[in-house]
Order: sequence, then structure tokens, then C-alpha cells
Amino acid sequence: MADSVSKRKQGPGGSEGSAFKRRKEGTAGRWKTPAQKAKQAGRVEMGTALDVGDEGIWVTYARGMKGKAVREFKAMCEEYGEKLYGIKPPVDEAEAEAESGDEAGDIEASIQQELDGMKASRKPQARGVFSPVSVGIECVFFMKTMKPVDPYQLVLRICKDAQECPGPKDRKCKYINRLTPVVDTDKATDKGIQKVARKVLASFFSLNDEHGEGEKQQPYAIRHTMRNHTILKSEAVIKMIAGMIKPEHKVNLRTPDKVVLVEIFQMFCGISVVDGKEWDELKRYNINALYDMTGEQKSGGGGKAAKSD
Repeated sequence: MADSVSKRKQGPGGSEGSAFKRRKEGTAGRWKTPAQKAKQAGRVEMGTALDVGDEGIWVTYARGMKGKAVREFKAMCEEYGEKLYGIKPPVDEAEAEAESGDEAGDIEASIQQELDGMKASRKPQARGVFSPVSVGIECVFFMKTMKPVDPYQLVLRICKDAQECPGPKDRKCKYINRLTPVVDTDKATDKGIQKVARKVLASFFSLNDEHGEGEKQQPYAIRHTMRNHTILKSEAVIKMIAGMIKPEHKVNLRTPDKVVLVEIFQMFCGISVVDGKEWDELKRYNINALYDMTGEQKSGGGGKAAKSD
């Protein structure tokens, strides 16, 4: 009697076994069925760090929808990458294997494929043209891009297509909100901000240090966002960048010809310059707001403004 009571108290696994119940969908590293492989293949691996010189797009998304938003936007980037730059989407070997696998096939061959896949997963993975980065902030991630992709032109094309979308059935995304292109990145220090600003601004403005061959007398505005950064103050950053631009380019916060977008995250500062009129017409690159525009608004007839994030 005592022995039977003792066995009942030991829980699953016996006196020396694990007290944790195994999940039904777990495989503990064993051979997986095609259905399990397909489920795993649907996940998107994310990086965890930015670096000096990175280009890409800051993406905001619907609360609680990170996984879906990342997959959705990566698929969009790959679609437009092929359309605009002829970049073929990468082939996911695990997904291809899952789709073509036959559960009733050769078990030994399947196990060998699984072992080969485990060995390959230990090797350093080459960075793709589009690489999502988790930044530890709710509702935000960063999509790194590589040449020949131009983050600004990519964002512009995505937003224009959203603006011209004929109806809800033609939407390319459900969870993405605002896109902010970054064409170059440096350290978020006085020296780093000046360096990246000089490099980006020189194509659009005449600069006080005689660098730059931009058009004359372009009214501009500086719009900035700071995330997880407490060292530099907003006013100091704006003053620093504005002080680099010759006074012949006047500040115009209402109808600027150019908008300087400044994104500071932790110890990195990313900058881009966009067309002021397009930025306003495209709801400051808020895709969700563009999709929600009425037919009258899409044709320029005014009406109630769409909500932004």
C-alpha cells in the first residue's frame, strides 16, 4: 500500500524522471514530421543588433502581432525586391523539404536529412538582403536592407501602391503601420551624428563646412524620434543638424520641400531625407492609414483624415 502511494506522488517520470509533462507538439530534437517542419519553417529568424553603416526601415506594427507583422513585412520586402531590383527571394530549404516530404517515405533517409540540417544550422548564416532585427521595443522592429535596395525608394513604392489600392481585398498587409527609411547609420554621439548627417545631407543641401551640392533655397523641416536613448536631448540634436545647413535653406515646419528624418535608437543614429510634399500626402508613410483612405481621399478630394499610429 505504501509503495503504491509513493508511486502516485512521484509524478510523471518516476522518482528519477522529469516532473515536467512533455508537450504533445514537442520533438526533443527527434525526427520531425513534414507538418512539424512546415510549422517551424514559418518562423522568421531575427537579428538582435544594429551597427554603424546599416541601412533599412523602422517598422511599427499592431500591438501583440510581432510574429505576424515580421513575416508579413519580410514577404512584402521580398516581393518588392524582386519587382524593383530583380532579387530572387531566398529558398528556405526546411520549408521546401517540409512541402515535398512524404511521411510514409524512407525513414532512414529522412533522419539523415534531419541530421544534415542540424549540422548546417550550426554554420554561420549569410545575411540576406532583408534581415529583420528585434530591438526590444513593443510594436517596433528594424528591417535591415542591403544594396542594391534603396530604403527610401522601397518605402515610397510600398506607400504609393497602398495609396492606390482599390479595395480591402487587394491589401498587401494587415499588421504594419508606419515605415521610416534610414539610408545611413552612425553612433549617436556628437561626432557620429555630424558624420552621418554630413554624408546624407550633402546631396540635398549646401552645408556650412562647404560640403554639399544640394539645390539652393530648399525649405526644410527636421523630424526626429528617440527610442531607448537618454544621453542626448532632442533640442540639441535638432540644433546640431540644423546648424550644419546653410541659412539660405529656410526652416519651414508647415510646407517643407524636404523633411530630414532622424531616428535615434540606443547608441545609433540613422538619417534620411525625403520629399516633404510626398511625405505629407502619403500619411507620413503610414501604410495602414493609406489603405484606410476613402476613394475620395485617394483621388485628392479631401474628406476626413485617416488615423495614424
